[in-house]
Amino acid sequence: MQNDDSTLEVLLQIRNWIRAAAHDPVKKNLERALPDAKSRAAYQMLDGTASMDSVRIACKMSPNALVALASRCEQLGLMELNHEKKRIRLFDLSHFGLQANGQSASE
Repeated sequence: MQNDDSTLEVLLQIRNWIRAAAHDPVKKNLERALPDAKSRAAYQMLDGTASMDSVRIACKMSPNALVALASRCEQLGLMELNHEKKRIRLFDLSHFGLQANGQSASE
């Protein structure tokens, strides 16, 4: 049991270091992939609970534009498909100082 605890502790430390090292590159990828308020709002809503149709309507996007955004985010490693074939964002924009309204904390 102690072996499991020490392994978990090491894995948590590795996760923390990776998280810190990847923060700036991930933020830059999010900013490039989501250049405006509409795309950021759509990305934030794609958390696995909202349907593509409800996101499209809420963000006033065409079906093609939303699919293109989701595909681009998936290709960049910012989103994944779950077992139900729903696209799910991997990052919360607020963790990067990016708000769904298109404003970053530094603006």
